[in-house]
Amino acid sequence: MNGMTELADVFQRALRLKSYPVGVKFCSSLDELNNGKVPTEKISFCQMVKLASQGKWRLSCPKDRMGCFTAQMIFGFRPQSEKDVEYHIKQFTDKREIAESMIACKPKFKVGEIEGILVGYLGDYTADLVVLIVDSAQALPLIEAYVVSTGKDISFRNGVSSALCSYGVVVSYQTGEPNLSIPCVGAKRYGLFQDYELAFTVPFEVAQTLANTLVEFEKTDKLHLPVVSGYLSPIKPFNYLIK
Repeated sequence: MNGMTELADVFQRALRLKSYPVGVKFCSSLDELNNGKVPTEKISFCQMVKLASQGKWRLSCPKDRMGCFTAQMIFGFRPQSEKDVEYHIKQFTDKREIAESMIACKPKFKVGEIEGILVGYLGDYTADLVVLIVDSAQALPLIEAYVVSTGKDISFRNGVSSALCSYGVVVSYQTGEPNLSIPCVGAKRYGLFQDYELAFTVPFEVAQTLANTLVEFEKTDKLHLPVVSGYLSPIKPFNYLIK
């Protein structure tokens, strides 16, 4: 795979994506954040991903510009507080110990581990992670490409809230494996993710392997998108299975 533009083009073409592939980079220095535009208003991470996927914008988010309270904790921009527990109790459960456990199990960065985040069109720069907004039909070839290229199956991790941040880019970054997450309430409410949209997140190195496998699928007529229906001929009555 020669260059980021080609990588983005392969995903766009092979998967028939409705939006652009997104690249995410975790910045360990403030200088790296100069490579993107800081929004005039505080913004959530899921909003950054959606904006980049729609407009090819490259957005820069220093610690003090993250607008999502929970994502601030997930990215290590602030320590966990009592307010986090209260929020999870209000949103999900009346049991304090369950709320604390839900927070504890979320993949997250240590406080101060990164200085900020760059999110933009994948074809424009070298990213740590690739985020593809897909539906279930588009997710299937990605799963098939992973299994074919590795010879092993794959499991996905999801939890309450934090679908794009914790259970999207952070879990994929920390494990080195792809993850398919269902957008959470916040991603749907504030990031405007639709009910049919899923987030497939994959480390850059693995993304290259998946793209190469997708190209091979195309060449050998093994790309199951769309899936060709198995029609019956002659057509049988609609109730033939239950007679």
